[in-house]
Parts: sequence; structure tokens; C-alpha cells
Amino acid sequence: MSSIRDDLARAHQAFTRPTLTLLRRPSGPLVVALLTCAFGGPGAARRIPAERFHAQVQGLLAELALHGHEVPDAPARELVRGWVREQWLSLTPVPDPDEGEDGEEYALTSHARDAMDHVSRVSGERVLLGESRIRTILDAARRCALEATPDRDRRVQRLEEQIAQLSAERDRLLAGGESPPASDERVLGQYLDLEDLLSALPGDFLRVSEEVRRIHREIVGDFRAEQRPSGEVLDDYLRRAAGILTESVSGRAFAGAVDLARDEDTLQALQSDLTTILEHGFAAGLSPEQRSALRRTLETIGEGVELVLEQRRRLSASLRSHILRHDPLRDRELDEALRAAADQLTQWMATTGPRATLDLDAPIPSARIAVTTMRTRLHDPADDASPPPLREHDDDAAEVSSLEELRRFGGPDFERLRAAIPSGAGTAEVFDDLPDDLRRPADLMGLLHLAVAVTGADPHTTTRQAVYTTTRPDGTVHRFLGPDLSLTAGGDA
Repeated sequence: MSSIRDDLARAHQAFTRPTLTLLRRPSGPLVVALLTCAFGGPGAARRIPAERFHAQVQGLLAELALHGHEVPDAPARELVRGWVREQWLSLTPVPDPDEGEDGEEYALTSHARDAMDHVSRVSGERVLLGESRIRTILDAARRCALEATPDRDRRVQRLEEQIAQLSAERDRLLAGGESPPASDERVLGQYLDLEDLLSALPGDFLRVSEEVRRIHREIVGDFRAEQRPSGEVLDDYLRRAAGILTESVSGRAFAGAVDLARDEDTLQALQSDLTTILEHGFAAGLSPEQRSALRRTLETIGEGVELVLEQRRRLSASLRSHILRHDPLRDRELDEALRAAADQLTQWMATTGPRATLDLDAPIPSARIAVTTMRTRLHDPADDASPPPLREHDDDAAEVSSLEELRRFGGPDFERLRAAIPSGAGTAEVFDDLPDDLRRPADLMGLLHLAVAVTGADPHTTTRQAVYTTTRPDGTVHRFLGPDLSLTAGGDA
């Protein structure tokens, strides 16, 4: 019998995971692009306030629609909430000191991070089999074998072999031997191996953070259920929190990152190595994003460690708050007092008539009930009276602005600008021929934006400059020095 049934079951299970669900969706490319734009850039925020993220997604969708891409008609808030339900984003309540109430923040889940990493890998330069990859495998196998060798003599022999190899290389260099620089192709292969390892770090940190969040929910649920003693729940939390760092690959990676973050000498050595790599000639062929990502390696590690530690701090704060506010002894006393009051009321109703009254100043029969004060101020309907009506202001009502007047102070008029593009060869010529109401500073920015988006012009490479004379709606004239971009495809090449 073959293993096809087990293989099919594993495949079905894998395809139900949120990562593959995202990649298989018809809207998957759009969602991955939006999440990458918001969370994937160098120095991008790990968490984004909910309202700001809704506005950002709405703006990105509008920009895509402007360039002719098909986008969903649903509001951004509805789309983002759907991503939360699909486990591509997490929504966390946070205190808002400005508003005096709790707010919400969005963050990537490990499933979305895995999908983004997969798209980045298949769309970028593929790491091919070569000397660098083979050497990486050999080094990893050698280290693993050294750690796994239980025989002390065998370990000593392996260490002596490594020492002999390093000593021979040192003696050769001290004797005047040549140290030829590595070729660009060789260093590039090693860099791609390093990049492949670094790209897995954010996903590992997110998985550890999500594991802490899952433990958080379960521990708080155990506290609220009150089915186990609080001490037992706390012991379970401490045991599981410690096991996170040892029971999974991601947890062990996090533990190693914490050790690295605490070792200043290792951090300085790593930073020096990264600087040396970027100073090699092959780095000229890297994109700005690749150089920035490599330069920010230490920051990436620090941010990942802080992400997990922040989640653990939230868990500890929730447990501390629950323990301080929850007093089982006081709850039991309150339950006993309520039951005693109900018993006394039942006895009193059995011996009195329907119109009998109870003297509140009389001593309460049960000594177990202690009431220090009674409510003396009752509800007054006058307190809920409606406020007086507002005074009419028809005489001094503000002048209503027309739609055209409001539009004059708005953004670029892209429809009219698009219609004017075929009339000239450059943005300076087209802008000079525009009517006065279409020569505002905002319209100048819109024309340059269309030149970049529609024709592929690059403001950084063009050598032509022009002075643009703009007119604001109030008649103020401003002049700007800027690039004269071509409005024909390949015109600036």
C-alpha cells in the first residue's frame, strides 16, 4: 500500500490553512499587495491604529482604481474586518490616552507574513544550487554533528580538525600567501543564502507572539470559569510560557534572538560583518530595498524580540489585573449575604399581609448581613427633562458654498488633466497651455503624478527642468522649479 491517502489528507489540511487560503483567493494578489504596502516596507509599523488603517486601505484602493485596476466596491472597514475573520490580520484593543477610551490596532498574523514571504520569494531572484548553498549545508551538518556527538573523544577529534584547518590558513597568510578577493558571483550567492535565512525571522517571531496570545486567551478563560484554583492556573501559565521557548522551532529561534540581543559584542560583530558585505562590489547590483533590509538586520531582530515581549507583558498585565480585582473570599461573602437576605424575605412574606411594610430603621434579623448605608435619594423624573430647544439662527446663517467653489480648493482634476495629456510632448508645455482654473499647485502635482503613472517617466533620471507658474483660487501666483517629464512612453529614456 502506498502513502497516497496520508499524503492527500496532509494536503487537504494544508490547503485549509489561512496562508494557502489567501494565496488561492481571486483577490489574493490585491490583499497581499495592500498588506505589503502597509506592513512590509523597511521600517514599516508593526501595528497600525484601526481608523488610520481603514483610511490607508481606502486611499490605496482609490489609487488602484484611478490606474484602471479592478477593486472591490465594499468599504475598507468591511474588507479589513473580513481579513481579520480569515486570520490574515489580528485586531487588538489598546488604551487611547488622547480619547480617554480604548482603541483598536491591526497587526499582521504569521499566516499573512508567510504569504507575503512566499510571493516575495517566487517573484524575486531564485537562489540556485551552487557552492555557497552546498557550503551552507556542509557547515550546518558539521555543527549539528558536533552537537549530536555523545562521544567525548570524537568531539575532541572534530574540534582538533577544525583548529588544524584554521591554523593552516592563518600560517599561510602570515607567510605571505595571497588572499584573493571573492568574486561578485560568489558573494552574491552567499548573500542570497543569508537573505533567505533573514526573511524567515519575522514569520518566526509572529508565530511565537500568536502562541503567547493563544495562551493569554486560554488562561484568562480559565480564570473566569473558576473551575480550577487560581494557583493551579498560574502554575499552568508559567509552565506553558517557559515551554514556548523550547517546544517549537520558532520558540527556540526567539530564545536565540534574545540571547543575541543581550550580547553587545556579538551585536557589534554582526553589524561589522553586515557593513563589510555592503562594501563589497556586488552590493552595487542590489536594489535599495535589499540594501536597506540587510542594513536593518539588527533592528529587525530587535523589533521581533520586542513584539513577543510586548505580548508577554500584556498577558502578565491582564493576569495581574484579574488577580487584584478578583477576590474569591469577598465573592463568597456576597453570595452568602444575598442568600441570607432572600431567606429572611421569604420568612417575612410568609408571616405578613399583602400591604405590610418593613421599618428600615429596625435592626436586621440576620447578623450575617451588614448594611452600612441605604440609598436615600430616589429617581426624580425632572432630572430627565429635555433641554430647551435651540435658538433659530436664520438671520445670521452662514453662506452656502456651491459645489464648484468647493472643488476649486480640492485635489487635482484628473479627468481634465488626462484629456490634456495628448496635446503636448512634456509636462511644462501642457501645463502652460492649461486654463487658469486648471493651473493650481494641486493640478501641477496631479499632472506630474500622471506622467509617472501613465508613461513611466522617472523624475530622478530626467535632466530637463522647467519653471511652472501656478495660480491659486484666490489669485495668488506661485512659481515652482521642477522636472519637465515626457508624456510619451520612453520619452525620458
